[in-house]
Amino acid sequence: MSFNSREYSEKRDFIRMQISTGSTIFINNEAYTATCEDLSSTGALLTSKADLEVNQQVRIEINSGGGETPPLQAMATVLRKVEQDNQQFQYGVSIDSFI
Repeated sequence: MSFNSREYSEKRDFIRMQISTGSTIFINNEAYTATCEDLSSTGALLTSKADLEVNQQVRIEINSGGGETPPLQAMATVLRKVEQDNQQFQYGVSIDSFI
């Protein structure tokens, strides 16, 4: 079966993995705690109390979940910002480059 003929609910070029893992957002050498809700090869969904702006460039670090695997580190651009009820923000970010 070819990729195009498969039936699936999310028709993106890169499927997002639901991960919900600890992460950090770095802005001008300041670190903000975050949770990475999902991850694809081109972007991520992060939740944090950090107040970022759309189009802002940040460095992100996403924990691997333990073991000897180092965290994923990347430069990213904030594409979308949604304020949550619990004084947190949800950010859709595009991964610009891996570090």
